[in-house]
Amino acid sequence: MYIVPMEMPKNCNNCPFGMLNYNHPLWSDRGYNKDFSKIDGEENKIGTHGYTCNVDFQKNGRYTKVLRAGIDEDIQKPDWCELKETK
Repeated sequence: MYIVPMEMPKNCNNCPFGMLNYNHPLWSDRGYNKDFSKIDGEENKIGTHGYTCNVDFQKNGRYTKVLRAGIDEDIQKPDWCELKETK
């Protein structure tokens, strides 16, 4: 469990433990080489961005997940997030 001495972040892209892994903002009508993540093997699609979590890294000794969302969307906090709010 990690205690954050601030307001609990609602999105991974606003969290101090989140780190931008990739950002592919532009759509292309032409063919493109597909980009696959070396972390989880999934495709990093055009028009999306992905974050990794340093809490995941501390727990597992390596990054195991890339959290993805559309380029204009926030990445919602996943259920497995170990950050807890204190009052």
